[in-house]
Amino acid sequence: MDKSASITRPELSGPALPGGRLVLMPFSPVSDFLPRVNRNAWQKIRVQPGKLLYLNKTAVLLAGPGAPLSVMALEKVRNLGLKEILVLSYCGSLIENLRTGMALVATGALSQEGTSYHYACSRHGLYTPDKEMLYMIKNTLQRLHLPFASGFIVSTDAPYRETASWLKKLQRKKIVAVDMEMSAVLAFARFYRLKAAGLFIVTDELSAKKWEDGSRSQAVKSATEKYFYPLIFSE
Repeated sequence: MDKSASITRPELSGPALPGGRLVLMPFSPVSDFLPRVNRNAWQKIRVQPGKLLYLNKTAVLLAGPGAPLSVMALEKVRNLGLKEILVLSYCGSLIENLRTGMALVATGALSQEGTSYHYACSRHGLYTPDKEMLYMIKNTLQRLHLPFASGFIVSTDAPYRETASWLKKLQRKKIVAVDMEMSAVLAFARFYRLKAAGLFIVTDELSAKKWEDGSRSQAVKSATEKYFYPLIFSE
């Protein structure tokens, strides 16, 4: 990995992030989420890709799905005093006891995307979150009496190439879920010496070697409100 400065330099003008804190949401299947954030935002900036919305104690970056789009947006937002990234996103379950609507605290991420290695090389492609942020997430959920699972997630660039053999290999490695961004965000954070961690809601299940898509379910909507809203809209 080349650690020298990039020839291309992203630019973005705007107010400093409140406390340097950022909530990254690559996407949300919950239709009323974005309108609620918009109503609570005192400043809105187009990032290209994505949109940055300022709240009282944090800012929310809606970046678009996939590692390249998320990191491209993060590179621009970094100019606004970025210190910590809280990923609030959605994932697919790879194990039977992780069901749609459940919450997962990611204790690490395996990279199967093409962005992370441009920022940080890691043995076996594994990246880990900041311990303090991990503790904050778990402590907040425990205080709210919200149950959650913990485990490693795999980040992929090819969500429609999740084959039976791919699933079996990951289950042997004790990987419990799949997303598209987490490993790249952790690599980005490591490169720039930022803090990062992630909390996920399960939207679909693959463990039975068939796809059960619950992304539009009431369970996912309810979980988004219970788990994500206190971390976004906290006073």
